[in-house]
Amino acid sequence: MTASERNGAEAPEPLFHGDAEAVAASGMPLPSLRVLQAAGAIQAQKTPKEHGGFKRMWREEDVLIASIGAAISEHFAWNIRIVAEAMAKTRPGTWSALTASISETISPEDGPLVRSSPDDWYLDLIDRKFLFLRLPPLFATIFHDAPPGEADLTIGYATSKDTFQMLPWLLGHPEGRSKLAKITSPAQATAAERIYKLAIATRANALSTASINISMQVRAAWRRLHGLDAHFLQDALR
Repeated sequence: MTASERNGAEAPEPLFHGDAEAVAASGMPLPSLRVLQAAGAIQAQKTPKEHGGFKRMWREEDVLIASIGAAISEHFAWNIRIVAEAMAKTRPGTWSALTASISETISPEDGPLVRSSPDDWYLDLIDRKFLFLRLPPLFATIFHDAPPGEADLTIGYATSKDTFQMLPWLLGHPEGRSKLAKITSPAQATAAERIYKLAIATRANALSTASINISMQVRAAWRRLHGLDAHFLQDALR
């Protein structure tokens, strides 16, 4: 049931959302949305205005993906430049797969308190440098280049306070490393494999780990985008 149907209206719910709606639902300021778009993490659409010209509009999926960026910026204390790089350099289709998994299960009747689920996806920042995507094993199988049976997937690492370098999932298994060696120089392949092993070792022996339940972030953004209240438990307690 759409928001329009719940309100007794016959008009279909808009497919696109304006800047104000996108900002309110995602928690990402408009300048930051533009940075995400410039990096290629999300993409606005140009919609013709009634009396000429165009208006910037956002797909629901892009608003939900932007909410992940807002969470990264807040909880990892990363500036928008490195957030945009990390999200844009993540394997294509990753964020879309997350939003699709959420849209199939979320319901307006769930209530305003956003709760966790056993099937939630997480982002883990290890020693403030290495970024991992942690997801249920069932969802890990949808990424064919991921290491078989592995549900903690490397995204990459911060090379400075403003820049991010991705780590291909192919590095996680011998077949993938063989494929990578064919499309890169031996020196590049060796350097990438060394960083990958360092990332794995650092995760196993981490001094610090910061985690975000990004599924909950997306569910909250979905509710706000559809005109519904959304609260996290810690906010309700305060």
